[in-house]
Amino acid sequence: MELTLSKEAFSRALSITQSIVAKKTTMPILVNVLLSTSDGQLRISATDLEITAVVSAQAKIKTKGSTTVNGKILADLVRELPDGDVTLKLSEGERLEVTAKGTKLKIVGISAEEYPSLPGVLFEPQTKVSSKQLLEMINKTLYAVSSDETRFNLNGVCFEIVSEDSGKKANNTLRMVATDGHRLAIITRPAGNLNFQGRVIVPRKGLSEIRKVLNPEQDAPVGLEIKEGFLIVESGDTRVSMRLVDAEYPNYEQVVPKEKGTIAVLPVTELSQALRRAALLVSDKGKCVKMEFASGLLRISSSSPELGEGVEEIPIKYAGQPLSIGFNAVYILDVAMSLGEAQTMSIELSGELGAGRFFGEGDESYFGIIMPMRLS
Repeated sequence: MELTLSKEAFSRALSITQSIVAKKTTMPILVNVLLSTSDGQLRISATDLEITAVVSAQAKIKTKGSTTVNGKILADLVRELPDGDVTLKLSEGERLEVTAKGTKLKIVGISAEEYPSLPGVLFEPQTKVSSKQLLEMINKTLYAVSSDETRFNLNGVCFEIVSEDSGKKANNTLRMVATDGHRLAIITRPAGNLNFQGRVIVPRKGLSEIRKVLNPEQDAPVGLEIKEGFLIVESGDTRVSMRLVDAEYPNYEQVVPKEKGTIAVLPVTELSQALRRAALLVSDKGKCVKMEFASGLLRISSSSPELGEGVEEIPIKYAGQPLSIGFNAVYILDVAMSLGEAQTMSIELSGELGAGRFFGEGDESYFGIIMPMRLS
């Protein structure tokens, strides 16, 4: 194998695959990346057998071939190389020579024949979705995924196809749901021709890797497929596949309030700033703040014996009965951040013991549900 490619393209490809390389594994070769040539391209592949990424980079191929080398070492070395072209040459004894301007390095490799097959990446995505839409859906659900590894059915985002009958025809939409048992995030967007049966759970780590691949500045179509226990996403020169979580997602619909509550409307920016200040004076992990809703005014108070106490007052639109309720300030801030601080937020309240529903004013296709906390 001998080829030349730009340092920029090589370094970018390695940065994508590097985070997938297995850190702790009973298969030592999984700390390596697989380098292989195809027509005019170098393919860099990495897998931990749960998540797999294959990135292609344009290259001038002199001799075809393949090998595997330590992913972290290769990425660190390439990052320190001078700008310009990089030449890779596989020599005897499975040594990979890396040459750039006045630099020549040799890395000990392992034969590509010992590398395991790459799970899921051979499936061709049949559906195209907007990259901005997919990124938005991930950003607005991933924060609510549980980090408790004993509740593995909550360690991912639920994907579900929902058929909405508009009268003339049924339109399929993709719904993504995440919960950690204390809060819930739901977003619904057009599904295109994506179709699958039931609910599937996509692991948090896999969605984090997809988020790195999607370019927030471009709205290019992205390939998406759910097939035979895998989710596959293809964006430009990168394809990522991941095993779905083999579990049943809980019935999240039970948490969504069935009856219409009382709505308060206020600017996200003012709410976020007040909650950040109030949370600084709460010492416990739950970060509970007291929110008192009255006509035209929201009063937020927080206190702890060790730190002190504070009160914030925000003008709001609210015409319901006075209501006091406790919420985790961090959970509300997560919803606010996902909406964007230029937005106006609606808070739908269902009494002191009912869950709060948080959404952008006039748009209920995305909302967060937060369970109340007991006020001391």
